[in-house]
Order: sequence, then C-alpha cells, then structure tokens
Amino acid sequence: MCNPRRVRVTATRQVREAWEREVRRAATVSLTVGGEARIRQQLDASVGAPALMAMQLRLARGAEGGCDGWVAQPDGAYRHDVEGGYVLYHPAERQLEIVATASATLTGTGVASQTLGGTLEADIEATAEAGYYDDGWGGHTEAAARREAEQAAARNADAGARQRLDAAADAAEQAADPALTAAAAADGRRRLEARAELHRAELEQRAREHLAEVGIRARQAFHRLLALGYRDALEGLARRRGVAPGDIDTRETDDYLEIDLLLPD
Repeated sequence: MCNPRRVRVTATRQVREAWEREVRRAATVSLTVGGEARIRQQLDASVGAPALMAMQLRLARGAEGGCDGWVAQPDGAYRHDVEGGYVLYHPAERQLEIVATASATLTGTGVASQTLGGTLEADIEATAEAGYYDDGWGGHTEAAARREAEQAAARNADAGARQRLDAAADAAEQAADPALTAAAAADGRRRLEARAELHRAELEQRAREHLAEVGIRARQAFHRLLALGYRDALEGLARRRGVAPGDIDTRETDDYLEIDLLLPD
C-alpha cells in the first residue's frame, strides 16, 4: 500500500424544470359590533329661553365655562358620554337626544390560498472527490475512485438543483405573502360581517332595555349643565336690576344649586 491519491470530478446539470407550490395563509381578525337605541326630547316647553341661552354660552366656551365632558360635534351638537351611552344637546333644535349603546367584539379566522409556479433554467455544477492507491490496495483503484466521485458529484448536482428549485419557490412565496395575508384578513372580515348581522339585532334590543337607566344618567348630566345656565341667567337678571355681585349668594353641590339674592323694588 503506497502513494494515496485523490481524484476530483465535476458534474454539470442543465436544468429546465417546472415547479409548483400551494401556499396557504390564515389571519385572525376582530370586529366590534354595536347596537343603539335613542330618544329625543324637546326642551322648549320645559326650559326657559334665557336659561337655554346662558347654557349655550357656557357650551360655546367649553371647559372654561365649566362644561367639562361636553364636546362640540361637527354638526353643531354637544356630546357628553355617560355609562352605557351618551347624550347629545342640539342647540338649533333645542332638543336633548339620549343614546344607549351596546357592543360586542367578534373574533374569527380568514384563509387564503394560491398556487405558485415557475420554471427553473440553470446550469448546476457540483464536485466530489474520492481516494485511491497506486497499487489498488483494497480495491481502491483509480477507476473505482473515479466512479465513486462521479456518483457523488451527480448526487451533489441533483441536490443543488433541488436547492435552487426550493429557493425559487421560497422567493415566490415571500413575494406573495403580503397579498395572501391581506386576502386572508379580508376573508376573515367578510366572515365576521356575516356573523355581525346576526348580532346587531340582539345588541339593539339590549340597548333598548338599558335606555331608561342611561336616560337617568344622561338627564343628570344635562341638568347639572342646565343648572349653570339658570345660575347665569338669574345672576344676569340680578345685575341688570342693580344687585351687587357680593349680594348674590350661591351654594352648589353635586345634587343641587341654591342662589340667594334680593331684587330691589
């Protein structure tokens, strides 16, 4: 046994092979469904115009006018949130609108799939080595080593072709991922919308059942605001009648507002 040697063989594959991959994506989505019940109350018959005007001046000044929680709306109304809903005051119509709300969050899964495909055209080269001995000891002849290296190089070339095919499919899948994920989310939203239609009627019924208690909270919020309007109107009347500011005694709590003043004859 002497002179160990090695033989190296390069194998070349001309690849033209079609590939195909089925890609599937799932997306979890959620949707908040709401139901409402509302009533409107005309205030002209129950509240004096001076008090309403004074109250609207306070609303126009916002928080500076002591109207915390009342937020101007794009349509000119003012909104105040209460537990279970909200109340709207519409100055132009002099109406109070009480809204009870109910909501639920639905969760679901959407899916989307796509078959991707393409054709890989490439020349793939791979090498392999095998050892032998000059005297062919143990059957390790040059010819045997060459056959071994050729077979290994062929296997390496086939493996390289598979890697290139997988890489092409992976790249296509990565490129398709945003659109597939968006399609899965859209599918999930469509499924939820169908379920939401079944829930809305139930939520509207729940809101109607709570409308009376929401109305109590809403009117309490409005009456606190209205009390400030009455105070401003009465103080304005007193000043016009000559009552000095120091002669107007105001006591206010969360439950009532008292004003003591003596109008001159």
